[in-house]
Amino acid sequence: MRKYGLLFLLIAIASFLRFSNLDNRGLFTDEKFTLLNANGIWVGGGNQIDIFNKPFFTPQDFWSPKNVEDYFEAIAHSDFGTHIVYNGLLHYWMELFGNSDYSIRFLSAVFSLLTVIVVYLFSLEVFKNHTVAFLSGFLLALDPLNIAQSHIARSYTLSFLLVLLATYYFLEIFRGNKKSRNFIIYAVLVGLCMLNHYLNFLVPLSHGLVFLFTKNKKHLWFGFISAAVFNVLLMLYWFNWGGGYLAMNFLKDKNEKHLKLAQLNINSPEAAVQLSTPALVTKKTIELVFDSSIFTQGLFLRLNSGLKNVAVTFAIFLLLLGAYYFKSKQKLYISLVVAAVVLLAVNHAIMEDIIIANCFYFVVFFALEFIFKRPEETSSQPQFILVAVSALMFILPILFVLNDALKNGHTTSLTHRYIGVASPFVAILLGFGINRFLKFSKLAFFLMIFVFLHQYQPVKFEIMSYFADKSNLNAWFEPARVPNPYATAAKSILEKYQESDTLYIPGGYQEFYVQVFAKEKVVNYNDAQYLNLYLPKKSNIPEKIDVNERDKVFLKKGNGEKLLIFDFEGTKYRY
Repeated sequence: MRKYGLLFLLIAIASFLRFSNLDNRGLFTDEKFTLLNANGIWVGGGNQIDIFNKPFFTPQDFWSPKNVEDYFEAIAHSDFGTHIVYNGLLHYWMELFGNSDYSIRFLSAVFSLLTVIVVYLFSLEVFKNHTVAFLSGFLLALDPLNIAQSHIARSYTLSFLLVLLATYYFLEIFRGNKKSRNFIIYAVLVGLCMLNHYLNFLVPLSHGLVFLFTKNKKHLWFGFISAAVFNVLLMLYWFNWGGGYLAMNFLKDKNEKHLKLAQLNINSPEAAVQLSTPALVTKKTIELVFDSSIFTQGLFLRLNSGLKNVAVTFAIFLLLLGAYYFKSKQKLYISLVVAAVVLLAVNHAIMEDIIIANCFYFVVFFALEFIFKRPEETSSQPQFILVAVSALMFILPILFVLNDALKNGHTTSLTHRYIGVASPFVAILLGFGINRFLKFSKLAFFLMIFVFLHQYQPVKFEIMSYFADKSNLNAWFEPARVPNPYATAAKSILEKYQESDTLYIPGGYQEFYVQVFAKEKVVNYNDAQYLNLYLPKKSNIPEKIDVNERDKVFLKKGNGEKLLIFDFEGTKYRY
């Protein structure tokens, strides 16, 4: 009964935060890409040029049937070959439920909710502990980044679910269920993970590393090698003949452009893309570490983004850790504790945040300590494997984006969404660490109460910031977005259109990257594409792209009168 009571509570919390206000903001750029790609349409109209070059075209022309090659080429030319699994599911989802903003985002929210449920059930099954299971699910249910990503039509939440399920089968095989069926399911799940997004390769990498350090595995080599060979061949096909064949060129071009933007922004410290200086990269990396969980959400900013203050928190942790290891040597123990208290008193202005940081360090420490103790009992091996995989998934994504920033010279990768795949594992790691910390001392219970009470406001602020469209974790818009402008314009067109009318769509607007990098003015087909997504597939409304108009959508009447339908006003309504 307790098992399902806690699960019901988690479902209620997670559902409220994930299914609320799904359609109160229009789609932003990446979501529009998803909507086009899931319908086999290239962003920018690469496979629709013959349509747009007609004297007039119609929604029926726009929605002409697409083949598999169209779907592969669509993601190859706009999403460097990622998201294909999610796009395929979304395509059929839209066939059933339409393409309203609420509908397409609902799918992401469902995957996010399922991930919270799986984290809880998976943790309970492995650790046999309701506290660990509930804490893990709770940390993920309230994670602001996870909530934000559940509100966008993008593949991230599906990735989180897939990598967690792949880890479940990885562990299931070690628990003795080494039937060929489980190896096949594991191999397929890993393949789907990597097709969905390349950064998901960090999960099978963590599995491989843990496998190498796990005992009693001789009988598993063949199965896991077979799974690895299958996925190597799958990726070989994908990067050479599938939708990922342009991926490396796409990433190279993207990095070159972002480096140029960073060089242009050299005197703009608040710019989204900046040059990778040692100080800036260090600060952004530490912020990613702290913001990886609600446990320390916003802590780096409260420490004034100061490396000195972070060093103070860690110095106190090392002193207390020393006291933990030398508690049998009374004089040394007392000296270390006194030194920690003095350092805390000297920095009393940030005392509360130092305490939270140290609780975080000790929670992580107690989780990692379990790994290095390498429990010998067979019953503990699943716990060792899950904690080890979770620890690696806490570390590897941050190391990956750190390396990417240093290698490419700009900070684009040092953003929260690029480490999102770690979120289910971080929740499990910290849930397990908190439980071990609580067993360490009676004081730990009161410290955890203090942490969660203190973190209530920062976490609430971050969640509410997202709903207000002012979140640095995912998307920040000024002014805040309104409900989908393209859907609004399409509705107005259908209400006002008469048989003799012609729809004129702006084609003269120049996107930001075109303004910065294009050598000459190009026709913009994006407004025509996004608008036609919301017009009936069998409609014969005649449309024309006006290359001299930047922002306004008109219905031109038979008598020559132009009726204004919508004005995008530059970037104001183009998200």
